Amino acid sequence: MAKTPPHIEGEVLAMIAAGYSLAAVSSQFGLSYHTVRGIQKRAGIKSGEIKKQIILKYQNALKDSLASDFIRDKASALLMDDLALSSKLRSKLHVLLDELPDSPRDTKEAVLIARSLSAIATSLKLSNDTLRASFKLGEEPEINEDLPELIVREMLEKEIEEIKAEQKSIVSA
Repeated sequence: MAKTPPHIEGEVLAMIAAGYSLAAVSSQFGLSYHTVRGIQKRAGIKSGEIKKQIILKYQNALKDSLASDFIRDKASALLMDDLALSSKLRSKLHVLLDELPDSPRDTKEAVLIARSLSAIATSLKLSNDTLRASFKLGEEPEINEDLPELIVREMLEKEIEEIKAEQKSIVSA
């Protein structure tokens, strides 16, 4: 029996480590299943070993990046930007509000004033939401109680009769 060339063995091992089945590898290289399995056993390579290593590597990298100072710095910068915009928006809204007449001259002007007031109210709401969110950043997250479990099932005939009887006794009382 001829020995498999080293470069072929290397490719066989790479495919096995990448997760290809022994049958697929043997078909790819025209080798018998037993030859491929022998190459695998001699090298001690597990099927899909590289995939697991790569996945683990990137999971760890993602965890590290989420816990990094970069993320905290970026979030802090965004928060500072939101607070600055909120402050600027509030000052402009005060100027706009002072410019609106107290009593409109006609219906068209009344509609424009109503729209302006609505836009101001919406802007103030968004500004307040930004401020509230920024103050909650350092707090512990709220723990909500679990909702009760809702069980939906078909009622038995006996249960239906009991409910009907109970309703009749309430109505007749």
